[in-house]
Amino acid sequence: MWRVIATFVAVIVIIYLSYLASKYIGKGLGRSGSSRYMRLIDQITLGQDRHIAIVQVGGKYLLVGVTSGQVSLLSEISDEDLFPLEPDGEEGAGKIPDFKSMMDKLGDITKRGGRN
Repeated sequence: MWRVIATFVAVIVIIYLSYLASKYIGKGLGRSGSSRYMRLIDQITLGQDRHIAIVQVGGKYLLVGVTSGQVSLLSEISDEDLFPLEPDGEEGAGKIPDFKSMMDKLGDITKRGGRN
């Protein structure tokens, strides 16, 4: 009986210590992503390990190319050149289909026997 109680207490202690460790590790990771002098404005992925980002450094906006091996300054952007882009006007472009329409389409395919 005492072995069961000792095992139960040991499990509770391990869970509590895991909680404390994750709490302190999480606080340390949160500080490394923030900066007083720089900020990531936006980024877009171009391929595996390649993207373009707009970074604000002080009052300047920099367009940088980022790969797994280097970071390159592509251009300096003025504040007037930054504005949110409008979504594509084409019907269905960038639109994520809802679950019901996907299931209806799947049902149509299975009724036809998988043939188009």
